[in-house]
Amino acid sequence: MKLKQILLTITAAASVCVATALPAFATSARLTANDPGAQINVRTAPTTQANSPHYGVAGDWVEVLNSSDGGDGYIWYYVRFYQSGAEGWVRSDFLSF
Repeated sequence: MKLKQILLTITAAASVCVATALPAFATSARLTANDPGAQINVRTAPTTQANSPHYGVAGDWVEVLNSSDGGDGYIWYYVRFYQSGAEGWVRSDFLSF
């Protein structure tokens, strides 16, 4: 489990570097979870304390538009869903690049 967290952190850090270096290019990502049918909260701010007016399902494709350090040990990504156009913040451990 510790190795998985390290790999997720490295992946997220690399993604932030790419997103920072190439701000004009949005990145595609897929929502991911241990349970294939899991609902993933899409929040109004990069914190678990923020409202969650939307949710996505593991496997949904999103466009990553921005990122932020949530102050909770996670990087958060501001995403737009390709299908619905809904937007909001998703925690890095629920995205696969």
